[in-house]
Amino acid sequence: MTRLPNPVPDDRPGLLNYRCNVCGHPCQTRVVMLNREAPSCFHCGSNVRMRSLVEALSIALFGQSIALPDFPHRPDLRGIGMSCWDGYAIPLAQKLGYTNTYYHQEPFFDIRHPPSEWLGQLDFVISSDVFEHIEPPVAIAFAQARQLLKPGGVMIFTVPYVAEVEQPGGRTIEHFPNLHDYRVESVGDRFVLHNTTRTGQVETFEDLVFHGGPGLNLEMRMFAETDLIALLNQAGFAVEICRNPNFNFGIYWPHHGSLPMVARAIEQPSDRVSRQPLKQFTQSPLGRQIKQGLRPWVPVPIRQSARHWLRQWRSRL
Repeated sequence: MTRLPNPVPDDRPGLLNYRCNVCGHPCQTRVVMLNREAPSCFHCGSNVRMRSLVEALSIALFGQSIALPDFPHRPDLRGIGMSCWDGYAIPLAQKLGYTNTYYHQEPFFDIRHPPSEWLGQLDFVISSDVFEHIEPPVAIAFAQARQLLKPGGVMIFTVPYVAEVEQPGGRTIEHFPNLHDYRVESVGDRFVLHNTTRTGQVETFEDLVFHGGPGLNLEMRMFAETDLIALLNQAGFAVEICRNPNFNFGIYWPHHGSLPMVARAIEQPSDRVSRQPLKQFTQSPLGRQIKQGLRPWVPVPIRQSARHWLRQWRSRL
C-alpha cells in the first residue's frame, strides 16, 4: 500500500497531497481546484464525485474508507453500475461481483424495467448522474431500484440537486412533466423537443439542457434536496448524504448541493411474511392436538415431503 502523505504541508498552504482512492496513486492538487466535475487526479482522471462514490461504497460494504486497489476480493457481493465511469468500473469488476450496464449498448439495462431475475438479488447499485435523465415519472425508477436490492443493500447515488440550505423550500423542477410521445430534433445550431401528451396536446420546448455535450443526455429535471430525499424514502430507502471531507483521499466539497448519497434499502412488510402467528398456533394446545390427531392418518412419505417443502418455503422468507 502506498504511504499516505501529510494532508496539507505547512510550507505550501493550500496545496493538498493525497492518495487517489480510485487508482491508488499519490496526487498533489490545490484545495481550491477540487470540485465535483473537474479531474484532479492526473493519473486516472478522477474527480471529487468519483472518489466520493468509491468511498461511499467502501464504507457501505466494508464499514471503513479504503482505496479501491485495497478492496478485498469479494465476488459474492453482487452489484451493478448504471453507465459508470470505466476508471472505477473496471477495477470494481475485478474485486466484486459487479457488472457495469448501459441503456444503449450491451449489457443493456433499463432501470424502469429491470430483469425479473435480478429483483431482490443485489447487494449494491451505483447510479451516478443518471436519474436526472430518466423520463417521468421518475418515482417508478426509484421504486424499481429498491426492488433490485436485498434488504440492507445500498444504492450509491448522485444527481445534480439544489441544497435545502441554498434554496429553502425549493421544489424539483420537471422540465417536461407531460412527456409521452416525443422527439428531439436539431434546428440549426440548437435542439428542439416536440412532445404529444397522453391527451393529444402538442408541446414544443426550446433551450434544452444537455449533459456531456449538445444532443447527448437530455436533462429531464433539476432535483431539490427535500423532494429527492422524499422520493427515496417513499421507495423504501433510508438516506444518508455524504457531507464529510476526507483529505487523505482528496475528497472535499466546497458547496452544499449535488452531494453523493447512500440510500439503504430498508425491510418493508412485503419483503417477508411473518412466521410468528403460524408458530404460535402450532405450539398452542389446539395446534398440538390437531397435529397429533392427524399424524396417524397421514402416510410417512407425505409427512416427509410436507416437511421438506415447508423448510424450502421458510428458507425463502
